[in-house]
Amino acid sequence: MINVTIYVSEEAVKQRLGVLASRSGAVIARAANRSVNTGKKAVKQETAKIYNVLQKDVDGILKVTKATAANPVLTLTYKDSHPNLYVFGRESSLTPRFVIQSSDPVNPDPEYVRAKVMRQGGYTPLNGSPKPFVQQTRNGSIALFQRVSDESRAPIRGVAAPALPQVIKNDKVLARFNRDASDMFEKRLLHEIDNVLKGVTK
Repeated sequence: MINVTIYVSEEAVKQRLGVLASRSGAVIARAANRSVNTGKKAVKQETAKIYNVLQKDVDGILKVTKATAANPVLTLTYKDSHPNLYVFGRESSLTPRFVIQSSDPVNPDPEYVRAKVMRQGGYTPLNGSPKPFVQQTRNGSIALFQRVSDESRAPIRGVAAPALPQVIKNDKVLARFNRDASDMFEKRLLHEIDNVLKGVTK
């Protein structure tokens, strides 16, 4: 589980509010809660720009803990496990996607599958030994597997893709989040302070 938090100096906000300094917690909380969607949008868009994933998949693991007047800290948390590479991101992340036609672990048909985790660049052939292969499980689901050895009766295990939290930790993704979310938070904070000073909000 990974947390992303943007901090602000409550003392600085109190100084701006002057005699209304007691409202600083509520002001910070409102600014944070009203700017969080900008941060989420930045994470979703930048992740899908760099990696072969869908924005809706990224959105599905983002959890927001809203700020309150008593605890004016908003936290964006993302937590997920390693999915099988067959179901990672877009369908184009793995090709071909049909079930293996041969029981030979060394020379399957197709000869090998190829993976594309990043949006830019080509496919990576998964042609090591033993070679991963697409197969259907007893419950009907399809996934990418690999035998633990070249023995025809060797146990098989699933081939895992990167977990989305690992993907989101990309420096470019976090940099855009910090830039976009911080800019929006500052704008909202000034707006909320102004509203309090003018008596528009309490």
